[in-house]
Amino acid sequence: MAGTRIREVFRESLGNMAREVRIALTPHPKPDKWLFLVGCYNSGTTLLAELLGRHPEITGLPTEGHFITDQFIKDYEIGVPRMWIERESVFRMTENDAGPDPVRIKREWAMRAGKIRTVFLEKSPPNSARTRWLAANFPNSYFVSIVRNGYAVAEGITRKGDPKHLDVGWPIDMSARMWARNNEVLLEDEPHLKHFKWVSYEDMCADTEGVLRDICEFVDLDPAAMQFDNAAVQIHERNESVRNMNGLSIDKLTREQIETVNAVAAPMLKHFGYEIL
Repeated sequence: MAGTRIREVFRESLGNMAREVRIALTPHPKPDKWLFLVGCYNSGTTLLAELLGRHPEITGLPTEGHFITDQFIKDYEIGVPRMWIERESVFRMTENDAGPDPVRIKREWAMRAGKIRTVFLEKSPPNSARTRWLAANFPNSYFVSIVRNGYAVAEGITRKGDPKHLDVGWPIDMSARMWARNNEVLLEDEPHLKHFKWVSYEDMCADTEGVLRDICEFVDLDPAAMQFDNAAVQIHERNESVRNMNGLSIDKLTREQIETVNAVAAPMLKHFGYEIL
């Protein structure tokens, strides 16, 4: 009928109904442990999740968990891609907050995960803002936070972020503030979490097997079962070896950008032992 969207709306309605049926038929997953990988954007969460997902007792997801649930707001949907601190009140959650349905989230994730094994692994950078809520709603939760050199992270956010309301990417001062605030929130919430572990991107690149072993031991899994092949790691649909990319990122920064990062993030850089450039 001219001037209407009857066909489109009908197809959308059928699709939504089919999805609800799939969710209803998906068993409520109850792994022994939930393992959440958190950390700022561009800090290595994707690489670490891909490596840990090779353990035969770990169930992973094909993408970031917040992308495949309708219960979490996506940063890009509200105009803040790779920049959740610009709407921090929307993302920041503690055990005292209600809103998202944790049972629905678990079913949505299980629908995409396949066989549920001992440990269910999920990684989403915005979850850095809601670790306490996750701990309260996902029994026996473990958190691994990866931190990376703030200069490299700020460069990556500025280069990869795509805010539609700006002609270019995020200014370097905002990207540096994103890195500093993300880690500040994690440091604030860490005392409220029973199982929490920091790892560094630099250590992961220098001693990959050692870091993976430590994480396996952290969640009581046998490190010897980890399958690791340094020559074939899939990162954002590219097969690459594990190597430290900090130098390439930092070399792209101008002197003025480095000074801006220092002005915004020097205290946090010093906290994690990174050299002030």
